Amino acid sequence: MFLKIFSRSLVARSTASAVVLVSVLVAVPMGVLIQSDVRNTRAELAIRAEMATRIVLDDVTNALWDLDPEEALTALSPLRSIDSFAEAVILGTHGERFAIYRKPGSAAVADAAVNTGANPATTAAAVPLTRQDRSGGSRTIGTLLVRLDTGPTDAAIRHHVLVLGGIGAVTLLLVVLGVIWATRGVTLPIAGMTRAMADLAAGDVTVTVPVRHRDDEIGRMAKALDTFRQNAIDLHIAKERAEQAVASKAKFMAAASHDLRQPAQSLLMLTAMLRATAPNPKVAESARKIEQVVMTLKQLLDELLEVSRLDAGGVTANIAVHEVADLFDALDSQYGPVARDKGLAFSVPQYRAPVLTDRVLLLRLLGNLIDNAIRYTPTGQVQVACLESGGSLIVEVRDTGIGIPEDRLDAIWEEFHQIGNPERNRDNGIGLGLSIVRRLAGVLDHPVKVRSTPGKGSVFSVTLPLAPVEPALEPMRRVEVPPVPAPAPAPAPAPAAVAGLATLADAPAKSGEIAILVIDDDQFVLSAISMFLNTAGHRVVGASSVAQGLRAVEGGDIRPDAVIADYHLSATENGLDFIDTVWRRLGLRIPAVLISGRLDGAVTARATEMGVIVAAKPIMPDRLSALVEQMTAARPAGAGAVVALDIAAPHKTPTI
Repeated sequence: MFLKIFSRSLVARSTASAVVLVSVLVAVPMGVLIQSDVRNTRAELAIRAEMATRIVLDDVTNALWDLDPEEALTALSPLRSIDSFAEAVILGTHGERFAIYRKPGSAAVADAAVNTGANPATTAAAVPLTRQDRSGGSRTIGTLLVRLDTGPTDAAIRHHVLVLGGIGAVTLLLVVLGVIWATRGVTLPIAGMTRAMADLAAGDVTVTVPVRHRDDEIGRMAKALDTFRQNAIDLHIAKERAEQAVASKAKFMAAASHDLRQPAQSLLMLTAMLRATAPNPKVAESARKIEQVVMTLKQLLDELLEVSRLDAGGVTANIAVHEVADLFDALDSQYGPVARDKGLAFSVPQYRAPVLTDRVLLLRLLGNLIDNAIRYTPTGQVQVACLESGGSLIVEVRDTGIGIPEDRLDAIWEEFHQIGNPERNRDNGIGLGLSIVRRLAGVLDHPVKVRSTPGKGSVFSVTLPLAPVEPALEPMRRVEVPPVPAPAPAPAPAPAAVAGLATLADAPAKSGEIAILVIDDDQFVLSAISMFLNTAGHRVVGASSVAQGLRAVEGGDIRPDAVIADYHLSATENGLDFIDTVWRRLGLRIPAVLISGRLDGAVTARATEMGVIVAAKPIMPDRLSALVEQMTAARPAGAGAVVALDIAAPHKTPTI
């Protein structure tokens, strides 16, 4: 626990290290000094005892030789003048006590120590007593033992130790306190700035930076941190403004795209009708060129809207398990004919594996890559390949096209950036496909990489996570989810020439004639779609409001075989509610198509549950004709749809 605290706290680690270091630096010399003092005092006593024996050595030897105890005591009497003298003992040759002399006042203490078995606090020096015999040889005749009392010396030593220990403890305490004060003066501001930086990193720009008014290095560091905090505040404000600008841009783009889709829808229908009914080839060719221009406008609107939705965060991934073989089949059916019409070989792998992805978004991502490869491959092939790597599946789109220079591999993801199209030929697209790919890859969390060799081709790879293998995978339905722009105000009312167009044929439907109810709040779009379908041989009743459409149904003006409805009919009414109301009024679930320039996920999901086909504006005339034919293919001749309306039954969206 303590190690964890020290490892995470600079204050604790620095303070503890300083205290330990100072304690060692003070305590070790103090202990050495005390030990040296005690050792020197003991040595001094031993030297003093030995010197005392030398003083009386000759006299004691003579007294022992003469066997005169009285003379021996007289010879020992000079020892009492020596400090700390306790007693002197003369021992014979065999260790017998010959004489003993004690300092006056020390006998009782010595006897008490002997009687109690305690060792008196003494130090002794023993010197052999030698004498020359008659033959001239040296002979040991006894031993002189002198004891000195170490009690006073020990008391003095204890006093010195206490004094030195007290001085050392006080010194150590003062030094430790000084070290702690100095250390904390450095580490506490650093710890405070660390907390401030952590708060700043967490996004809290209201934090107060400590010690900003110090003049030392820490103060300058604090001032720099305060400047960083102010920069973070400015950056946060700039970020909010940038996000607001991006959101405003996205809303503007979505609204503009929606408003432009309405006249584009009218133009598509009117030019298709004009081309079909042209009185001469020149008019038909002019109508075809107008249609091509509108198609280019439609593509631009679709891609601009897609970019704006992705930038605004309006696209979320619905991740589920999908069979990759189904995705490859869909790509082959959609892009195979386009590539082969251009003279290119096109192939997809025969590979089965469950992947975790959003089917619609992934098809859009891979479709943009394939479309881009087809556009920039004059000859050769476009190939979709895949390989497993760990727990991922790498899907590659390979081509033998013009390739990309290495210094432009990063620039290709930018908006309106194109390789080999300086004249901005619209046949090569408008330069938004790869920017949409990059945004979709971010939403799906499917990394996209590219490698290319100029003149030989390019390879774009997408990494998908593999799903756990299950015994059986439920077949997935393919639902087309069109781009969804932001809401926009409806265009101004149509001129009087078309404002009154609500019903193009009031007569009952002829045998085999298809009756279609069209509702759209935009009079130009309503007029164009109605005229196109009427020219195609269908009986069409148009309505610009919910009330008008319901009156046509309830009044018997039309018994529709199909309904084509715009989603946004007014501020409070929408096409899905209108379709549901018509079903209930007729007691039949007749086929219906919902078209709009603004369809979000919730609307699409509800349409799926109801079984309503969803299409985005502007819808191509051929596409609309195909939908009408598909919806009414099983219709009995001369009768409306006869599917009984079961309100409780779940609805399914037809696969288109």
